[in-house]
Amino acid sequence: MSRLRIAFSISLFLHIAVIAALLINGHFSQSKVSPELSQFEPIIEATVIDESQLQKQVQKVKDEQQDKRIKEENRVKELERRAENAEKKRQQQEIEVSKLKEQTKSQQLEKKKAEQAAVAAREKQKQEKAKAKQLENDRKRKELEKEQAEEQAKQAKAKRDKEVKALQEAERKRQDEKDKAEQEKMLEEQLQAEQAVRQQKRNKQVLTEVQKYQALIKQTIQRNLIVDDSMKGKSCRLNIRLASNGLVTQVKELGGNTILCRAAKAAVFKSDTLPVSKEADVYQQLREINLTVEPEL
Repeated sequence: MSRLRIAFSISLFLHIAVIAALLINGHFSQSKVSPELSQFEPIIEATVIDESQLQKQVQKVKDEQQDKRIKEENRVKELERRAENAEKKRQQQEIEVSKLKEQTKSQQLEKKKAEQAAVAAREKQKQEKAKAKQLENDRKRKELEKEQAEEQAKQAKAKRDKEVKALQEAERKRQDEKDKAEQEKMLEEQLQAEQAVRQQKRNKQVLTEVQKYQALIKQTIQRNLIVDDSMKGKSCRLNIRLASNGLVTQVKELGGNTILCRAAKAAVFKSDTLPVSKEADVYQQLREINLTVEPEL
């Protein structure tokens, strides 16, 4: 507001100074006479300024300036009033904004509290639901444990009865088996005695058969053996493996004259097969035999 007043004062001062300058300039311009004209021309006419007219003119200017000043003051007052109203309106708006912020903050706080309360309620409901579920699970578990205990007791009783019956049955079977074992033992002893007699008889037969086939094998080797006088009195031990059909699968030297052993091995391989028995127990004695080869000179 002070700036407006200063501007108004400066403007008024400048207007008054301009008017005064105009008036003074007009007075001097009319009364001043050129020196050249005063020398050569006579003064024909002089203009006299009417003081009253000048005062009226000045008063008129003053009145106009007064009107302008009043209008300017009124305009300034109006501007001040508007500014004051605007300031009041701004302050009112600030108050309303502050209230609105407070209301918004309060609403947000209430909303937050409501949300927290809702979360707490949901959590409580969840906990209560979980607790109820846990109680129901505990009840079902106890019922199941009771049923299982009853079932186990029932099974235990049935097991005991079964074990007692099994023990009785086992004792009966044990006695029966004992009696049967004694009988079987007696029969087994009789069978073993008979088997021993038969085995001895068979062993003699097998031994006889083995000796027979060993002699046949030896004769076959002797037939195929090529000898000379240098082998006289010499011998060679051979290990011979035979297949079930008499085929020679392997011949090893166990010791003896080298030349004779070479000839003996050639004699063994010269035959496609060697004599073997078709009897399994006899063949088992012949499948791997050791023979001593001596030239007949």
